[in-house]
Amino acid sequence: MRSHPNLKMRVQFTHNLEESVDALLRFHKRSKVVRGMRRNRSVLFAIITALLVLVYFRFSLRGFVVAAMAALIYVMIDPLFSGYEQRKNLRKLLKERYGDQNELICQVELLPHALKTSTSGLEIAFPWEIVEEIVETSNSVDIFSPNGFCSVRNRAFNSGEERQRFIDLAHEYLNKARPGTAK
Repeated sequence: MRSHPNLKMRVQFTHNLEESVDALLRFHKRSKVVRGMRRNRSVLFAIITALLVLVYFRFSLRGFVVAAMAALIYVMIDPLFSGYEQRKNLRKLLKERYGDQNELICQVELLPHALKTSTSGLEIAFPWEIVEEIVETSNSVDIFSPNGFCSVRNRAFNSGEERQRFIDLAHEYLNKARPGTAK
């Protein structure tokens, strides 16, 4: 990878609360803890559903069969409802945090030592050593770490070339920070 003449790069864009919810859902999807919580919740409610069916059928053989089917159906449809519920709860959380402010200004800066973000007066820096992955999506560049994430919308860039320079520089800093790579 070639070295960039600019040692840092800064972009700025506005995003709305719904885009923030989408970005948070992408971060949660990667989290083992969140996936485990969802799985545990699903299993717990499947068991409760099965027990209620068993009580209704007075613990008969037919009740066991219907209870097993009810639990299986619950586990199959739960992702649809839990996804809706999670989106709704994240929306409430962001409304609580930002109030009626729907458009938020976000600045993202790539520095040799860290990724720095700033939104609504909150500034966060992620050292490149803790960044796990840079993911290019159709409408953003997502940078993930165990402590959080940064989702840079495509509208932050004036051109596709500027977006690619941002991605290349981020990869360069990430590769330099990883143990075992040439610095």
